[in-house]
Amino acid sequence: MSTARSNSSVPRIDDKDGTYSSGCTLSYWLDSLERPKFPKLMENKTCDFLVVGAGISGITTAYCLAEHDPSKQIILIDDGEICSGETGRTTAHLQIEYDDHYYVIEHMFGEEVARLVCRSNHEAVNFIEQVIKKENIDCEFERLPGYLIPAKESHVKDIIDKEFKASSKAGMTVELLDAESKKPIYPTNYPQSHWLRFPNQGQFHPLKYLCTLCQILTKKFQNVQIFTNSHVLEINDDNKDDGTGEVYVVTSDGKRVDCKKMVLATYVPVNDRVTMYTKMAECRTYAMAFEVDKGVIERALYWDTDEPYNYHRLTSDDKSNSSKELLIVGGKDNLVGHNLSSYEETYNALEAIARDKFPIAGKLRYRWSGQVAEPIDTLPFHGLNPGNKNIYIITGDSGTGITNGTIGALVCRDLLFGCDNPYAKIYDPSRLMIKNPFGYIKHNLEASAALFDYVTPGTGPSDIEDLKLGEGCIFREGLQKLAVYKDTDGTIYKFSAVCPHMKALVRYNPLEKTFDCPFHGSRFDRYGKPINGPTKHGLTDGYCEIIRPKPSASLK
Repeated sequence: MSTARSNSSVPRIDDKDGTYSSGCTLSYWLDSLERPKFPKLMENKTCDFLVVGAGISGITTAYCLAEHDPSKQIILIDDGEICSGETGRTTAHLQIEYDDHYYVIEHMFGEEVARLVCRSNHEAVNFIEQVIKKENIDCEFERLPGYLIPAKESHVKDIIDKEFKASSKAGMTVELLDAESKKPIYPTNYPQSHWLRFPNQGQFHPLKYLCTLCQILTKKFQNVQIFTNSHVLEINDDNKDDGTGEVYVVTSDGKRVDCKKMVLATYVPVNDRVTMYTKMAECRTYAMAFEVDKGVIERALYWDTDEPYNYHRLTSDDKSNSSKELLIVGGKDNLVGHNLSSYEETYNALEAIARDKFPIAGKLRYRWSGQVAEPIDTLPFHGLNPGNKNIYIITGDSGTGITNGTIGALVCRDLLFGCDNPYAKIYDPSRLMIKNPFGYIKHNLEASAALFDYVTPGTGPSDIEDLKLGEGCIFREGLQKLAVYKDTDGTIYKFSAVCPHMKALVRYNPLEKTFDCPFHGSRFDRYGKPINGPTKHGLTDGYCEIIRPKPSASLK
């Protein structure tokens, strides 16, 4: 693959736009295989079920629908390549132990909901394992233990003891490691006792799984079509639930797809202005991959109780025929649009943790970032979109998007076919945030604070011409603010800095070379194209100017 190298020598994709991936950092998953290509939507189509978004949620949904009734016409569509969004930037923990902890769910919702959450996570990982076996997918799937580790001595009583009891009641098999001899050798430098060990978690190579699943969809099922690089711009549901209404999308090229039911598996729904975004906080999370000798670290999932928590896993190294494997570490989450200029400090802190906990970690091979939608009340949203009768959503991954995306696909399959699902009620997108009202208020106040950007100065040089090649900024021009990017050939792209979703101002993310909205998490590539919802429109829709470099004197 053609990649550029940053000063830290990790591969980047500065030569790619947002259709390849939702940022310029390169994950190991994206770099380790070529994704299959699918055509662009070039004509109007009609189908029974339309799935928008070709990541873990959308691909799994399309597969579930096709498996349930192969006679149904199904279309899967994405605005980029398959897995060009956050699925390509995951660390792919198949996590049954809930990242917000079962004692928190029990406290907020009660023991029965905690049991249902646990059961749904078990069933999601079981489903993935069954599909892999049934379809003979080579994706490095394995069952392995997960360790929950107290980051501080105080967390033994405050978190570990509570989670030991609550997870057991919820249905987890869990062991309390209360002696040093029971712990694995790595990671080190955590409190010496009271780790929790959860057997039978899982991990895999997410893109090997999903790319193969896409090929199976189009070869095994004659009624499934996949279209990529087709951006959905208009979404309509006239809310007739008897199948006689108009449910459709229109792409930015004016192509229309009519359907009976629709699933928006777009990470966050792109048909909603406000409702769902008041219920979720958008966060960036960071990951790094280091070489380690094979077999030295126990193959397991590791999570600590820090805030935000840190997480670790191992994966095979397909890019090198060596005795090495890769240790993937992640964490240091922050709100979208915040701490944008301090990403080096973020990575330095994450690397310090990794090398402190795993002193055998070797060469840094990759670093990337991704985005997670944190529901205010800890539970994701799977089901009928509020205000619609024919549009379903899968969102609020809560940092475990691979597992929760699969749960969402299974829930939506049952709802679309009119079958009972035991988890539909607890994951209902229409539920009120009454279980965490203060968190709801706090999140929306934090998001609203971004509107003060209108009165702040710009973030770049006083003269756009002084902007360095390959860099961007927010530039004040009179009373308006512009998002500006100067390409490596000297071409300057100027477009509106006003996010089309709710009119907040975007901020430049120098790590990913994107423009990020701190209000509800919309993101745009360096050319103004939308790459993360909730927005469907680009920054260039409001204003766009392209300034070509002046020819040098020697060329005149």
